[in-house]
Amino acid sequence: MTLKDPPEHVAYLIGDVSRIFRTVYDRRVEPLGLTRAQWRVMSRINRMEGATQTELATVLEIEKPTLGRLLDRLEEKGWIERHADKHDGRTKRIKLAYKAQPLLEKMYDLGDEILESAIAGLSKKEAEQLRYSLSKVKQNLSNLLDNNNQDSATK
Repeated sequence: MTLKDPPEHVAYLIGDVSRIFRTVYDRRVEPLGLTRAQWRVMSRINRMEGATQTELATVLEIEKPTLGRLLDRLEEKGWIERHADKHDGRTKRIKLAYKAQPLLEKMYDLGDEILESAIAGLSKKEAEQLRYSLSKVKQNLSNLLDNNNQDSATK
């Protein structure tokens, strides 16, 4: 008995779309002097201005020493700043430097261009439904993750 190839599973499609999107974006930001890891960190710092290295490492799912080296490189380029925490001098808060603003704008413009190309052929309604559906899937998965963490904590 041979099994027919099942239709492409939605989880594979989501993974493939994400991977291809990142690859296209990597190629577009490379001339700006950014690696994938650097643009991920800068984008996250923009959303979490003033976060600690530990907080960023957790959200980015990378080890603190790895993040530390990335932050060192970004600081050398003048794109981020580290400031002592007001309550704990050992803790550093991370923020984007003023010099990074034009770079960040270019990063987001490139992301918007790529997204426009990616959703070409979808109506405005279809594009909005896609965003809504993916947001719902993300929330459902986050809930599963939270429940798993709670279950692990009670064992």
